[in-house]
Amino acid sequence: MMLRRNLGVTNVWRRSATVVRQANRPLARSIHVERLGESDPAGDQGQVTYKAALFMDKLFPLKISMLDIRPYIMSRNEAAMKTKVASLIPTNLPHSFAVGNIEPHSRDGGSIVNFTFVGPPSKEDAECVGNELVGIIDSHLASGAAGRNWFDLAPIRSLPVKGVPFSEDIVRMLPSKKVRVEFGGPDLTVEQLFHEFRQFGRIVDIEMQPTSCKDTPRWAIVHFTRLRAATSARNCVHGDVVGATRLQLSYVRERRENVILQWIKDHQKFMIPLAAAALIAAIYAVFDPIREFFVENKITGRFDLSKMPLIGSVRKAAVRSMLWRRHGDDGSALGNEISAWSGLSEQRERLAAILNEPPESFIVVTGPHGSGKTAVVDQATQGKQYRIVIDANKLAAQHSDLEQMTLLARQLGWWPVFNSIISITNAIDLMVAATTGSKAGISATPESQVRRILECLALVLTKIRHNTETKALSSAEHKAPKTIPPTEVPVIVLENFMDKELPFSKAILEWSASVVEAGLAHCIVTTSGISGYHEIQRAQPQRAASLMSLDDETPMGAISLLQKQLSASRHVLQQRQQQHQTISDQEQVEPSSESADIATGDQIAMAASVLGGRLEDLQLFVQKVQTGESVSAALEDIIQRSITEIRKYAFANDSEVGQLEHTWTPEQFWYLLTELARDGSVEYDRMHSSTLFSGNDAALLGLAEAQLITMTYDNDRPSRIRPGRPVYKAAFERIIEDPGFASSMNIKMNKKFIELETAKIRKAEEELALLNVFRASIDAHNTLTSSIAMMAASKDADSRRSHGSRKDSADAINPEAYIARAVHGSGESNTGLEGQSRESKPKQSWSDWVRGRHPDTAASTASMRDSERNAQPPTVVPGIPYELQGRVQFLLRTIHKSQQKIDRWDSDSQADALRLASL
Repeated sequence: MMLRRNLGVTNVWRRSATVVRQANRPLARSIHVERLGESDPAGDQGQVTYKAALFMDKLFPLKISMLDIRPYIMSRNEAAMKTKVASLIPTNLPHSFAVGNIEPHSRDGGSIVNFTFVGPPSKEDAECVGNELVGIIDSHLASGAAGRNWFDLAPIRSLPVKGVPFSEDIVRMLPSKKVRVEFGGPDLTVEQLFHEFRQFGRIVDIEMQPTSCKDTPRWAIVHFTRLRAATSARNCVHGDVVGATRLQLSYVRERRENVILQWIKDHQKFMIPLAAAALIAAIYAVFDPIREFFVENKITGRFDLSKMPLIGSVRKAAVRSMLWRRHGDDGSALGNEISAWSGLSEQRERLAAILNEPPESFIVVTGPHGSGKTAVVDQATQGKQYRIVIDANKLAAQHSDLEQMTLLARQLGWWPVFNSIISITNAIDLMVAATTGSKAGISATPESQVRRILECLALVLTKIRHNTETKALSSAEHKAPKTIPPTEVPVIVLENFMDKELPFSKAILEWSASVVEAGLAHCIVTTSGISGYHEIQRAQPQRAASLMSLDDETPMGAISLLQKQLSASRHVLQQRQQQHQTISDQEQVEPSSESADIATGDQIAMAASVLGGRLEDLQLFVQKVQTGESVSAALEDIIQRSITEIRKYAFANDSEVGQLEHTWTPEQFWYLLTELARDGSVEYDRMHSSTLFSGNDAALLGLAEAQLITMTYDNDRPSRIRPGRPVYKAAFERIIEDPGFASSMNIKMNKKFIELETAKIRKAEEELALLNVFRASIDAHNTLTSSIAMMAASKDADSRRSHGSRKDSADAINPEAYIARAVHGSGESNTGLEGQSRESKPKQSWSDWVRGRHPDTAASTASMRDSERNAQPPTVVPGIPYELQGRVQFLLRTIHKSQQKIDRWDSDSQADALRLASL
């Protein structure tokens, strides 16, 4: 019974194998088998042992990129993986089926299973048996006995290996739907390739190598619809021999093109602007709330540690202790200085009163540099909860508009700042203009970024105003008009705003005017000149700005301030000496005697006369005296510092000081310096119309901007020029007293004067040359003068006939005298206009008079100079028509005056050169 049952099972396997063989023969070639040897003699007679392989697909996920680690995770335990693969193969297979080596190909998603079986001696029959065994295993897997994997819901399948698999782990050789088939022999046809690869999956296309291409080896590309079909084909067909051709398979790296990206590339004309707009919109949507958050933190100081109760009290105590050590127990030196100066105290109280009212217009604080503008504003806004400061001096110190915009954002807390956005948007706009012919309008500039910063600040101020109103309304017992405490109204301070020109000054002023008109904040502008007030007034023309002018204090006020500060310093020194007393009586007496006379009244008066009423210089003087310097040493140090500043910024080259190009020349400033050192102040109009300045406003305005001079205004125009600081007058006097520097600058100034007058003479001579005054020959000159004389006499005769005879002949022209003077070219007195001639002392000719030569060569030098000073030009220029006499005489007089000036300046330069040589 057992034998019959085994024979029945064998017959079933044989019938199923026959069916599989008949189904597979038309579709593909047989499996590759290798003969190992004869079978056991005790078994079936004539049977041979063969070795074959199958590819079990869908065991692992396919590796689709180099970053895909799924195959590695699935195959990290090789022993467990082999056990799992062996468990998928059914047992009790015929033909002594035995599993051999298992090679995992995790990258291709499967494994090569080598097995042995016993078959007939014929190789064709053995291949049929191998195909039967693979078919039985595939039917078993397709029935669902092995289950399904999570990465692929399709059942596992097994395929016969018809070639010699190539086991490799090349990193960049990733699976692809395209397989390159290289022919190691004659080329296969498309039909042969189709029958060879169709069993692995559907094929999209088969691309043959062009016949014109002579590259070897010859190739073809099979494109599958699915990736696993390509991996199965490579593992099963590689190394297969079809006829006389050996097939070598490899993956073709696909260039995957996204349809959307390709469409964008094909429609760049409107996709680039659309993408840029989307990017900008995203930046607005994402970063604008972040910037508003940081700006609000900057204004409110929510995360400022110094405003916390504990840390703030400790900080105040430390500052109070340092101030006590430095200035005594009076607290703040700044507050004492302002209170001691009656003018600053009054302006501070006035400013505080304006800030307690609702915002209506600008508040302009003007005054020269160092007059206490910043101190007054700081004291008046000390109790304000929200304070915004924009320092224009720091902005003007930057080298480019982009750096100025970045610094402005930092002062206001506007973060993050993307400076590269400006370059990117400009580049995009340029590309759009190059491709479409019109700009997209998305380019950005530093000024547009500044406007965005100011808009963000306005939104924050609106939010603060809304929160303040809500708080005030909720705290009220009854509904009443909304009133905001003055301390909670924000204050915007534009320090030194109009002193230096900024590229976006107008934008900031317009924005500030809108904020003030909306009642969101007060705006205080500090400026050194009255010209800034007019610019501010133009930004808000419908309302007059509140103007507060600070000026240098009077000498009596400066003396009073110095006395109070030095008396306080004397008290501090006495306290220090009492704290550091020693056992020695000598050490107890000597310090007290020094502190008793820290400064006398005469010394204070002398210091006040030199320093004037400038608060900054007075502060520096008091600090030096408090540190132990004598009054004379402190005063001398301040003067020497001023001299250094003047020489550095006024006379040095631009490359030496690292600044922008000066609008004035050293000669111009030296001329102005000598005038100010002598008189203390000069008329603006006289200096403006002088030879060196010649009506150039840029030079004087540049000096005022550099704070080397100060211009006072009268009737809304400059009236007088003064030194930039009162101590500069003493510095100017010291500079002039330097013989070497003064002589060299005088030589340069005189040289500049001579250049200007020489250019004036050259211009006059060119005009005279056009009038043929100096280029006519003697004969032509005589003929011309005779003709002019005849024409003049004829004209005069016609005039007498038409108007009648006059009382005297004073206006008549004597042609003979006119011609005789013209021919001889001498300085004889011409009485043609008076009708008479008389003998007199020799006179100059026009050429001698223009060049300053005297006819009497035997006269002494002193008498020559006196005669030149009193000499009068001849009445008529010979050889010139009567109609051109006025213009020619004017030009000659101009040459004469310029020549006299040149002679005087040349003699002064020679004297200065001798003085330099004698040093």
